[in-house]
Amino acid sequence: MKRKINYILNQYWEFLLFSVLLTVLVVSCADHIFFWDTVQLGARHATFYYDNGLSFEFLPNRIDSGHIPSFGYLLAVCWTLFGKSLLVSHLFVLPFAIGIAWQAHRFLNHFISKKNLIWAMLLLFLDTTFLSQVSLVSPDIPLLFFFLFALNSILTNKRVSVAVAFSLLFLVSMRGMILTVPLFLFDVYLHSNFSFKKIKTSLITIVKLGIPYLPAASIFIGFSWFHFTQKGWIGYHEDSPWAIFFQRVGFSGVIKNTAVFGWRLLDFGRVFIWLIGFACLVWIWRKKLKFSNKAKQLSVLFLLIIAFLSIPAIIYYDLKGHRYFMPIYFSVTFLVSYLLLEVVQNKLFQKASLFIGLIGLISGSFWVYPSHIAQGWDSTLGHLSYYQLRDNMIQFMDEYSIDKSQVGFDFPGGYEQRFLDLSEETWFFPEVDIENQEYILFSNVVNEFSDEELIELKENWKLIHQEKSITVNFVLYHRGQ
Repeated sequence: MKRKINYILNQYWEFLLFSVLLTVLVVSCADHIFFWDTVQLGARHATFYYDNGLSFEFLPNRIDSGHIPSFGYLLAVCWTLFGKSLLVSHLFVLPFAIGIAWQAHRFLNHFISKKNLIWAMLLLFLDTTFLSQVSLVSPDIPLLFFFLFALNSILTNKRVSVAVAFSLLFLVSMRGMILTVPLFLFDVYLHSNFSFKKIKTSLITIVKLGIPYLPAASIFIGFSWFHFTQKGWIGYHEDSPWAIFFQRVGFSGVIKNTAVFGWRLLDFGRVFIWLIGFACLVWIWRKKLKFSNKAKQLSVLFLLIIAFLSIPAIIYYDLKGHRYFMPIYFSVTFLVSYLLLEVVQNKLFQKASLFIGLIGLISGSFWVYPSHIAQGWDSTLGHLSYYQLRDNMIQFMDEYSIDKSQVGFDFPGGYEQRFLDLSEETWFFPEVDIENQEYILFSNVVNEFSDEELIELKENWKLIHQEKSITVNFVLYHRGQ
């Protein structure tokens, strides 16, 4: 028994370490209210199903995001079984976070030697966007888990697992469906041995490879058809709050979106991963080395993932949230880790790159832009002080009998309190109307303030209370006389 335990610890200690660390992160955030898009995709969806006795029905249009609402429904099931609370909500995400550690360990173990595995996992899991999503009740954590599960199923060519993984990907979100295309092409690259000289045989092989994807396709077609027959729309509708996000942009919009997309890939310390990857390629070029089969596999995976996830980000008005691109972050880190740790044979270069990369990723949690630049606060651990500062500000308002219904405050703080902390409180901060309100609550976490409104508040309104941390600040303004 002791020998077996020692074997498990020796073989899987990296996975066990990160499982413990992720558990600590989730538990330490277990009293945090719902934040950013998790209010819509988590609390509001789950509340609807919880309040309706877990009945199988479509969400009302005002909160229907077009996805299959499996995440919200399963969260409602957890509330029904274990109680409706923030603790239960956060713990609901924990198995998926641990599953990501397991699937990442499996995948990296195929490419990275045992002695270097811990460094590859550090480069992967110190990404502040990933850690921030783990700290939230986020559907992107199950999505990332199923993505890695699908990737490992393809790598090991286990066709039943492929069918299960892609069916689950389709149940999470439309982005899970988008990921199917590059992953299927990766599957074909690995297992079809495609040849134009044997085109018929190659096509038959590709068709056979595609069979495990049919259950996922059936889920999508079935849901979309039934949804359309009941509601008359698929994905979004004209009156949807998110309809503008799906509008196509023109040439100038494509240029702007491309720039923002590139920024998202480099943001929050990830620029150092890309720089290390570039330095590795230069080293390989100077040494005149050829790419190994493993390097080619990781390169193809990365190129496919970034190519297909970039399309909606570039051609639509606003589908550029940092969290949308976590499969890209993981894919590029897989490739860079392999090049740095397994190909580059220079210990000084490796150590310097690891130091720069790890410190750079840690620094990402402290990247804060000026208030007039919109920032993805749900994608950085820098947002963690938001919860306590918000509580402090509300306590101040209560102490001085300031009516919160008269205080303007925008997304992510404008939801009814019951959707944030799962209480029975129905009060909420109304949207900012700087022309008519007596009080305005400003926070750099809010991206909705225009430059003109920021100038107006600072120059013509009275600051009556402030709460701040290293990264987040709240300021309560009064119109004054």
